[in-house]
Amino acid sequence: MPSPRASAVTATLALAIASTLLAASPVAQAADLQISATSRAAAAQPVTVPGSQNLVNGDYTIYANPDWPNNVYFTGDGIDETTRWSFDFTADPGYAAFLANGTVTEATYSITLTSQYFFDGIGPPGAITYPSTGAGDGLFPLWNLSGQMTGVGGQWSRATFTTQLVGNLGMSGSELYGWLASHAGLFPMIFADDAVVVESTLTLTAAPVPEPASVASMLAGLAAIGALMRRRGRRD
Repeated sequence: MPSPRASAVTATLALAIASTLLAASPVAQAADLQISATSRAAAAQPVTVPGSQNLVNGDYTIYANPDWPNNVYFTGDGIDETTRWSFDFTADPGYAAFLANGTVTEATYSITLTSQYFFDGIGPPGAITYPSTGAGDGLFPLWNLSGQMTGVGGQWSRATFTTQLVGNLGMSGSELYGWLASHAGLFPMIFADDAVVVESTLTLTAAPVPEPASVASMLAGLAAIGALMRRRGRRD
């Protein structure tokens, strides 16, 4: 029967091995994977064109006003128009590793708008945004920004909004990943309709998948601890 001192040494050794494995293991210390992309307009108040024409404003395309010529609105005035763009994640150095990871756990979306369309100091009256190519597809629920700005009608005001597409809006992480993968690293977006998009950023986050070698090392270490404790039990 081992002495109390020997038992204490064995227990201390087992604890030290377990602590070392947990401290050194990449599984325990691995940081979340993140990739980010930003799109920018050439002008916050672009030079307008007739409402029957599209307008390219930096990374954004503002599409022709659907009510033209039944109204006097021009493309680029931020009234009754749709804006489309694609976040390009392929330029992010971590894109390949992120794509190989195969998941999205969160998506932080920030958008800066300018608008001159206000009623009683509140606007814009219509403002929604969500992932879409504009061809009747998309991911839902959409983000409704209507009435979230304050300003004076006819005068440009600017505001920035940020949300979590998964945590706040309830979008599916797997669908967000599928949207990224199915568009070869691009992430099509749409905004409509009573404001000009000045800038937008999307950051995708994923929990890292443990590497097989890391998992094998931890399992081997735990097996060694188990064997050590079994031998101690037989001696006791």
